[in-house]
Amino acid sequence: MDGLDANARDLFTASMRWASNLWDEQARLLWNAGDAKLTTPHHSIRGSVWYGFGLLMRNGPGDAARAVRVLDAVLDYQFDAPTRVFHGTFFRAPEEPYPPHDAVIWRDYDPNWREFIVTALALVLLEYPEQLSPVLIQRMDAAIRRAVDGALARGLSAAYTNIALMHAFMLCFAGKRFYEPLWFEEGERMAREVYRLFQQHGGFAEYNSPTYYGVDLYALALWRSYPALSPVLAQLGGEMETILWRDVAQFYHAGLRNLAGPYDRSYGMNMLDYVSVIGIWLRLATDKAIAPFPDTDQPFEHEHDIGFVPPIAFIGAQIPEDALAHFRAFRGERQIERVVADAPRRVATAWLGEDRMIGAEFTSRTPPPSNQLHPATIHWRIDADHIGWVRAFYLEPVDARAGKNRLEISTTSEIAFLVHAPGASIERNVWRLPNLSARVETDAAEFQVRPREKFFEVRYIVADGQAINCALTLKTE
Repeated sequence: MDGLDANARDLFTASMRWASNLWDEQARLLWNAGDAKLTTPHHSIRGSVWYGFGLLMRNGPGDAARAVRVLDAVLDYQFDAPTRVFHGTFFRAPEEPYPPHDAVIWRDYDPNWREFIVTALALVLLEYPEQLSPVLIQRMDAAIRRAVDGALARGLSAAYTNIALMHAFMLCFAGKRFYEPLWFEEGERMAREVYRLFQQHGGFAEYNSPTYYGVDLYALALWRSYPALSPVLAQLGGEMETILWRDVAQFYHAGLRNLAGPYDRSYGMNMLDYVSVIGIWLRLATDKAIAPFPDTDQPFEHEHDIGFVPPIAFIGAQIPEDALAHFRAFRGERQIERVVADAPRRVATAWLGEDRMIGAEFTSRTPPPSNQLHPATIHWRIDADHIGWVRAFYLEPVDARAGKNRLEISTTSEIAFLVHAPGASIERNVWRLPNLSARVETDAAEFQVRPREKFFEVRYIVADGQAINCALTLKTE
């Protein structure tokens, strides 16, 4: 912790205070704050391992002893089932049931907990082994072996970027630690394949995600930070990290303190309201007053990701100066176009102006992979303290494009928007929003607007299967 600057120390302290408020002495774990799919009170396994690392970092009175108890408890909740698909991963919460014989991924277990938890365990073993007993180290080593066995049986795709990046580090770390050359070789093979995919368009398939780009940067920073582990990972990781930061910087609007869309995966629309992992990195790298991060003294959304702060703060950001300039101040109006993939073709476009920005994605009418994909977005300044935003629902495969003050969308059957603009007046062809208006051109047969708590739901509808187009042109109200 002594190595953190004042800004990073402030966020680290906020993260540890948040975690300490969730500490359960009897369970030796943190209570959950929203990262497992249970409706009853439960604990968080992943959040607890991050807290354990933070305790070792801080090393105050009693911290090391509590960290040991946390790590020991986390290891109790690993699956040891060599013939099952969930072997080596961990319970998301100790209160959830043991996966059934016909376990379904994501519903009954999360395979990604292997990589999240093992990279944290690897950091503990690399940085703080003297704080651990031989028995605990032995347990951690056994858990890492199980995780690697299960992860290799999974057959992970390099296109699943954030997990593939952590997977490569996990395999290289375990391969070198346990003298398993095949594991190490597979780790470097995965790293090279991720790099090959990255080189195609200078980005990752999970494009422009405020949360998962942050996880990508965590893994790349791990690659970069331990060159003695693998010079290959260090070289490739450092190169991709630099390029990724520069691309993020182009989509970032420092005046609005948000990343322009489109978002292939996002849990929110205003980074001042929720914790995104990119927000963590930028809160560590820039002044608190300008960072895209919520006020931790007030309620905020997606709060469990603030637990990720300790390992990220420990590794530290290496942001190129030209990119850092964009994170400190808005660098002027710009139009962006990025090819994301070739087959099917996906193209992200964005326009950033002085007080508004638009993002869109041409998807080749690809079926939506999840409700986390936001293919058309608008952000604008309502006043000094508030940001308005619009996002399109991905109900049907959508093609969209962003230009200067203009968003164009085409799909079939229906185009629907969620509009966050208190006091707005929304009609079919004109949206009168606070400090902004939008003229709407559409061939929709039907128009609906429904007020919801804090939002408006706006729908333009035609008969099932018919084409529908919609264009919004923005101007200052």
